[in-house]
Amino acid sequence: MLTSIPKVNLKKIILNLVIFFLSSNLSVFAQDLLNPDKKEELTALQKQAREYRDEGLKVQDMGDLDSAMKLYQKAIEVDPAYAVAYNDLGVIYETKDMADRAEESYIKAIKIDPYYLSTYSNLALLYEEKRDFGKAAYCWKKRAELGDLEDPWTKKARERLEDIRLSLSPRPAQDSQEKDVIKLMKDVANEKYMLSHDDKLLARKNFMKAKDSFNKEDYATAVKKASDAQFLDPDNKAIEEFIERSQNRALSR
Repeated sequence: MLTSIPKVNLKKIILNLVIFFLSSNLSVFAQDLLNPDKKEELTALQKQAREYRDEGLKVQDMGDLDSAMKLYQKAIEVDPAYAVAYNDLGVIYETKDMADRAEESYIKAIKIDPYYLSTYSNLALLYEEKRDFGKAAYCWKKRAELGDLEDPWTKKARERLEDIRLSLSPRPAQDSQEKDVIKLMKDVANEKYMLSHDDKLLARKNFMKAKDSFNKEDYATAVKKASDAQFLDPDNKAIEEFIERSQNRALSR
Protein backbone atom coordinates (compact mmCIF):
# COMPACT_ATOMS: atom_id res chain seq x y z
CA MET A 1 0.00 0.00 0.00
CA LEU A 2 7.78 -0.36 4.88
CA THR A 3 14.39 0.05 6.68
CA SER A 4 15.42 2.02 9.61
CA ILE A 5 16.31 5.71 9.23
CA PRO A 6 19.85 5.97 7.87
CA LYS A 7 22.49 8.02 9.61
CA VAL A 8 22.88 10.55 6.85
CA ASN A 9 22.53 14.31 6.65
CA LEU A 10 19.19 16.07 6.30
CA LYS A 11 19.55 16.65 2.55
CA LYS A 12 19.97 12.93 1.92
CA ILE A 13 16.97 12.12 4.10
CA ILE A 14 14.78 14.54 2.15
CA LEU A 15 16.08 13.16 -1.16
CA ASN A 16 15.31 9.59 -0.12
CA LEU A 17 11.78 10.58 0.86
CA VAL A 18 11.17 12.19 -2.54
CA ILE A 19 12.54 9.13 -4.33
CA PHE A 20 10.29 6.85 -2.27
CA PHE A 21 7.15 8.85 -3.07
CA LEU A 22 7.97 8.85 -6.78
CA SER A 23 8.90 5.18 -7.03
CA SER A 24 6.43 3.40 -4.75
CA ASN A 25 2.80 2.63 -5.53
CA LEU A 26 -0.52 2.91 -3.45
CA SER A 27 -1.56 -1.73 -1.28
CA VAL A 28 2.72 0.71 -0.82
CA PHE A 29 1.54 3.65 1.16
CA ALA A 30 4.67 5.77 1.22
CA GLN A 31 5.28 6.84 4.77
CA ASP A 32 8.85 6.30 5.98
CA LEU A 33 12.39 6.78 4.77
CA LEU A 34 14.30 4.07 2.96
CA ASN A 35 17.98 3.46 3.38
CA PRO A 36 19.85 4.29 0.19
CA ASP A 37 21.72 1.35 -1.33
CA LYS A 38 25.42 1.86 -0.86
CA LYS A 39 26.35 0.54 -4.27
CA GLU A 40 30.01 0.23 -3.45
CA GLU A 41 29.02 -2.30 -0.76
CA LEU A 42 26.66 -4.35 -2.95
CA THR A 43 27.60 -7.60 -4.60
CA ALA A 44 27.03 -8.11 -8.32
CA LEU A 45 23.89 -10.15 -7.61
CA GLN A 46 22.52 -7.51 -5.25
CA LYS A 47 23.04 -4.84 -7.90
CA GLN A 48 21.26 -7.06 -10.42
CA ALA A 49 18.35 -7.48 -8.02
CA ARG A 50 17.97 -3.71 -7.68
CA GLU A 51 18.02 -3.32 -11.45
CA TYR A 52 15.20 -5.86 -11.73
CA ARG A 53 13.28 -3.98 -9.04
CA ASP A 54 13.74 -0.62 -10.82
CA GLU A 55 12.47 -2.14 -14.06
CA GLY A 56 9.54 -3.62 -12.15
CA LEU A 57 8.55 -0.18 -10.87
CA LYS A 58 8.64 1.23 -14.39
CA VAL A 59 6.34 -1.39 -15.92
CA GLN A 60 4.12 -1.31 -12.85
CA ASP A 61 3.58 2.42 -13.35
CA MET A 62 2.50 1.59 -16.91
CA GLY A 63 -0.11 -0.82 -15.56
CA ASP A 64 1.68 -4.03 -16.56
CA LEU A 65 1.29 -5.91 -13.28
CA ASP A 66 2.26 -9.31 -14.66
CA SER A 67 5.62 -8.08 -15.95
CA ALA A 68 6.24 -6.18 -12.72
CA MET A 69 5.49 -9.32 -10.72
CA LYS A 70 8.00 -11.35 -12.76
CA LEU A 71 10.68 -8.69 -12.33
CA TYR A 72 10.19 -8.54 -8.57
CA GLN A 73 10.36 -12.33 -8.46
CA LYS A 74 13.63 -12.21 -10.40
CA ALA A 75 14.98 -9.66 -7.93
CA ILE A 76 14.20 -12.05 -5.08
CA GLU A 77 15.71 -15.01 -6.90
CA VAL A 78 19.11 -13.30 -7.24
CA ASP A 79 18.93 -11.65 -3.80
CA PRO A 80 16.69 -13.63 -1.40
CA ALA A 81 17.42 -11.11 1.37
CA TYR A 82 16.01 -8.13 -0.55
CA ALA A 83 13.11 -7.08 1.70
CA VAL A 84 12.04 -4.19 -0.55
CA ALA A 85 11.30 -6.54 -3.44
CA TYR A 86 9.16 -8.77 -1.21
CA ASN A 87 7.15 -5.72 -0.15
CA ASP A 88 6.72 -4.64 -3.77
CA LEU A 89 5.64 -8.14 -4.71
CA GLY A 90 3.11 -8.10 -1.90
CA VAL A 91 1.58 -4.92 -3.29
CA ILE A 92 1.23 -6.55 -6.71
CA TYR A 93 -0.42 -9.65 -5.23
CA GLU A 94 -2.80 -7.49 -3.21
CA THR A 95 -3.73 -5.44 -6.27
CA LYS A 96 -4.49 -8.67 -8.12
CA ASP A 97 -6.71 -9.86 -5.24
CA MET A 98 -4.25 -12.57 -4.20
CA ALA A 99 -4.49 -11.74 -0.49
CA ASP A 100 -2.84 -14.90 0.85
CA ARG A 101 0.23 -14.51 -1.35
CA ALA A 102 0.40 -10.80 -0.50
CA GLU A 103 0.40 -11.71 3.20
CA GLU A 104 3.21 -14.21 2.66
CA SER A 105 5.33 -11.63 0.86
CA TYR A 106 4.78 -8.94 3.48
CA ILE A 107 5.65 -11.34 6.30
CA LYS A 108 8.80 -12.42 4.46
CA ALA A 109 9.86 -8.78 4.09
CA ILE A 110 9.44 -8.21 7.84
CA LYS A 111 11.35 -11.38 8.71
CA ILE A 112 14.25 -10.18 6.57
CA ASP A 113 14.11 -6.62 7.87
CA PRO A 114 12.06 -6.13 11.07
CA TYR A 115 12.57 -2.35 10.77
CA TYR A 116 11.09 -1.99 7.29
CA LEU A 117 8.16 0.17 8.41
CA SER A 118 6.10 0.33 5.24
CA THR A 119 5.40 -3.39 5.33
CA TYR A 120 3.80 -3.15 8.77
CA SER A 121 1.31 -0.61 7.43
CA ASN A 122 0.64 -2.61 4.27
CA LEU A 123 0.09 -5.76 6.30
CA ALA A 124 -2.14 -3.96 8.82
CA LEU A 125 -4.39 -2.66 6.05
CA LEU A 126 -4.50 -6.11 4.46
CA TYR A 127 -5.60 -7.66 7.75
CA GLU A 128 -8.26 -4.99 8.19
CA GLU A 129 -9.66 -5.85 4.78
CA LYS A 130 -9.71 -9.50 5.81
CA ARG A 131 -11.50 -8.47 9.04
CA ASP A 132 -8.65 -9.93 11.10
CA PHE A 133 -8.50 -6.98 13.49
CA GLY A 134 -6.33 -8.74 16.06
CA LYS A 135 -3.45 -9.10 13.61
CA ALA A 136 -4.12 -5.64 12.22
CA ALA A 137 -3.78 -4.18 15.71
CA TYR A 138 -0.46 -5.99 16.20
CA CYS A 139 0.94 -4.55 12.95
CA TRP A 140 -0.24 -1.02 13.78
CA LYS A 141 1.34 -1.39 17.22
CA LYS A 142 4.70 -2.37 15.70
CA ARG A 143 4.47 0.51 13.21
CA ALA A 144 3.76 2.96 16.04
CA GLU A 145 6.57 1.60 18.25
CA LEU A 146 9.24 1.61 15.53
CA GLY A 147 8.30 4.86 13.82
CA ASP A 148 9.77 8.28 14.50
CA LEU A 149 7.54 10.41 16.73
CA GLU A 150 7.50 13.20 14.13
CA ASP A 151 6.44 10.84 11.34
CA PRO A 152 2.75 11.45 10.47
CA TRP A 153 2.36 7.73 9.78
CA THR A 154 3.40 6.97 13.35
CA LYS A 155 0.50 9.12 14.50
CA LYS A 156 -1.85 7.39 12.04
CA ALA A 157 -0.74 4.00 13.35
CA ARG A 158 -1.45 5.01 16.96
CA GLU A 159 -4.87 6.36 16.01
CA ARG A 160 -5.77 3.24 14.06
CA LEU A 161 -4.62 1.00 16.90
CA GLU A 162 -6.78 2.92 19.36
CA ASP A 163 -9.81 2.70 17.05
CA ILE A 164 -9.46 -1.07 16.80
CA ARG A 165 -8.93 -1.51 20.53
CA LEU A 166 -12.03 0.54 21.36
CA SER A 167 -14.13 -1.39 18.89
CA LEU A 168 -13.01 -4.81 20.09
CA SER A 169 -12.84 -4.17 23.83
CA PRO A 170 -15.59 -5.54 26.16
CA ARG A 171 -18.40 -3.08 26.79
CA PRO A 172 -21.27 -3.00 29.29
CA ALA A 173 -23.84 -3.14 26.54
CA GLN A 174 -23.37 -5.88 23.97
CA ASP A 175 -25.27 -4.00 21.30
CA SER A 176 -22.93 -1.02 21.71
CA GLN A 177 -19.93 -3.24 21.01
CA GLU A 178 -21.59 -4.76 17.96
CA LYS A 179 -22.39 -1.33 16.55
CA ASP A 180 -18.79 -0.25 17.00
CA VAL A 181 -17.46 -3.34 15.24
CA ILE A 182 -19.90 -2.93 12.36
CA LYS A 183 -18.94 0.71 11.99
CA LEU A 184 -15.26 -0.22 11.97
CA MET A 185 -15.84 -2.79 9.25
CA LYS A 186 -17.63 -0.22 7.13
CA ASP A 187 -14.83 2.29 7.70
CA VAL A 188 -12.16 -0.11 6.46
CA ALA A 189 -13.20 0.39 2.84
CA ASN A 190 -12.48 4.12 3.14
CA GLU A 191 -9.50 3.91 5.47
CA LYS A 192 -6.87 3.96 2.76
CA TYR A 193 -8.15 7.33 1.61
CA MET A 194 -7.80 8.72 5.12
CA LEU A 195 -4.32 7.25 5.56
CA SER A 196 -2.97 8.52 2.26
CA HIS A 197 -0.19 11.06 2.71
CA ASP A 198 -0.51 12.07 -0.92
CA ASP A 199 -3.80 11.70 -2.81
CA LYS A 200 -2.00 11.37 -6.13
CA LEU A 201 -0.16 8.29 -4.89
CA LEU A 202 -3.44 6.66 -3.95
CA ALA A 203 -4.88 7.74 -7.29
CA ARG A 204 -2.05 5.87 -9.00
CA LYS A 205 -2.95 2.67 -7.18
CA ASN A 206 -6.63 2.92 -8.10
CA PHE A 207 -5.68 3.71 -11.69
CA MET A 208 -3.42 0.66 -11.72
CA LYS A 209 -6.30 -1.53 -10.52
CA ALA A 210 -8.52 0.03 -13.18
CA LYS A 211 -6.04 -0.92 -15.91
CA ASP A 212 -5.83 -4.46 -14.56
CA SER A 213 -9.63 -4.78 -14.66
CA PHE A 214 -9.68 -3.37 -18.19
CA ASN A 215 -7.19 -6.02 -19.31
CA LYS A 216 -9.52 -8.65 -17.80
CA GLU A 217 -12.42 -7.09 -19.78
CA ASP A 218 -14.15 -6.16 -16.53
CA TYR A 219 -15.06 -2.70 -17.79
CA ALA A 220 -17.53 -1.85 -15.03
CA THR A 221 -14.86 -2.29 -12.36
CA ALA A 222 -12.35 -0.48 -14.55
CA VAL A 223 -14.63 2.56 -14.73
CA LYS A 224 -15.29 2.51 -10.97
CA LYS A 225 -11.61 2.28 -10.01
CA ALA A 226 -10.66 4.92 -12.54
CA SER A 227 -13.39 7.20 -11.20
CA ASP A 228 -11.98 6.75 -7.70
CA ALA A 229 -8.57 7.72 -9.07
CA GLN A 230 -10.03 10.74 -10.85
CA PHE A 231 -11.65 11.93 -7.61
CA LEU A 232 -8.19 11.99 -5.99
CA ASP A 233 -6.39 13.40 -9.02
CA PRO A 234 -8.99 15.40 -11.02
CA ASP A 235 -6.42 17.08 -13.29
CA ASN A 236 -5.03 13.82 -14.63
CA LYS A 237 -6.06 13.73 -18.31
CA ALA A 238 -4.87 10.14 -18.74
CA ILE A 239 -7.44 8.96 -16.20
CA GLU A 240 -10.18 10.96 -17.91
CA GLU A 241 -9.33 9.44 -21.30
CA PHE A 242 -9.17 5.96 -19.77
CA ILE A 243 -12.68 6.30 -18.29
CA GLU A 244 -14.07 7.36 -21.65
CA ARG A 245 -12.34 4.47 -23.42
CA SER A 246 -13.61 1.98 -20.82
CA GLN A 247 -17.17 3.28 -21.07
CA ASN A 248 -17.09 3.02 -24.89
CA ARG A 249 -15.72 -0.50 -24.67
CA ALA A 250 -18.47 -1.50 -22.24
CA LEU A 251 -21.17 -0.07 -24.49
CA SER A 252 -19.81 -1.84 -27.57
CA ARG A 253 -20.07 -5.30 -26.02
